[in-house]
Amino acid sequence: MEREVYDFGSRLKSLREDANLTQQAVAGKLGVTVGTIKKYENNTLLPPIDKLETMAILYRTSLDHIRNLDNRRCIYIDDLPVAQQDFIMEMVEKLKFELKKYGNR
Repeated sequence: MEREVYDFGSRLKSLREDANLTQQAVAGKLGVTVGTIKKYENNTLLPPIDKLETMAILYRTSLDHIRNLDNRRCIYIDDLPVAQQDFIMEMVEKLKFELKKYGNR
């Protein structure tokens, strides 16, 4: 089984572009220079965890996805009205409960 090489900087760049953000915009949100963002995306500087957390929020994904620790994507519901968020969370909890019933089969 061939493993694909993970390129952290490329992931950051791709996520930034998918979020339609410029390096300048991200630098402003992180309180760093554009040069720092370029270094992150070129794998010459590793962002500290607080900057990664902010990037995860900006890019609407998880730290695990940024770090290539899972294949899941997060679905954010924070833009929805609170009643819709509550309904979705209630449905997720019900699904988790139902799925536990089938976990040992």
